[in-house]
Amino acid sequence: MVVQVRENHRWTDYEKDIIRSDYKHTRESVIELADRLGVTDNAVKGQIVIMGIGKSDDRHPWSPEEKERLAELIPQSCPRRVARMMRRSINSVVVMAKRLNIRRRYRTGWFTKREVCEILGHDHRWVQRRIDSGALVATYHHEARPQKNGVRSWHVSEQDLTRFIRKYPEELVGCNMDIMMIVELLAGIVSSH
Repeated sequence: MVVQVRENHRWTDYEKDIIRSDYKHTRESVIELADRLGVTDNAVKGQIVIMGIGKSDDRHPWSPEEKERLAELIPQSCPRRVARMMRRSINSVVVMAKRLNIRRRYRTGWFTKREVCEILGHDHRWVQRRIDSGALVATYHHEARPQKNGVRSWHVSEQDLTRFIRKYPEELVGCNMDIMMIVELLAGIVSSH
């Protein structure tokens, strides 16, 4: 059987569910999943790491250099991006940042549109449609019109984002969203970091 490998594969919720349910922590199961999903073995391994479902003995301790790099990266990027850069699971990155008491953001009280995209697990067009409809309240940052793509110039307060999450929970996509940040928002502990 010849398998066509897709480049720049975007994982669907369905495929992630298959990996979650059928990954048996063996090399053979990785190969079987890759054949079944039409991707490379490395693509499946990478998704397993991102999802944080590898064997417990696959984990390796954080070196002092990795902790320093984490301290530099976590305030600048979402945990998903940091996890990819550091070849760690999202859960590992978030837990270590909490253990080291590293703030995830330099400022408190509001988010950029890009951060909202990363928190909610949707692209900027999806978020912009919610802003345009009034479901998600946002203002221009420093009262300046947004840049051409509008990603960094929007200002969404923690209260407005929390209100949106509470009013429209069905809009959230579980596997893509930043669950830790959403829990912190709903618990009201984001600003206290």
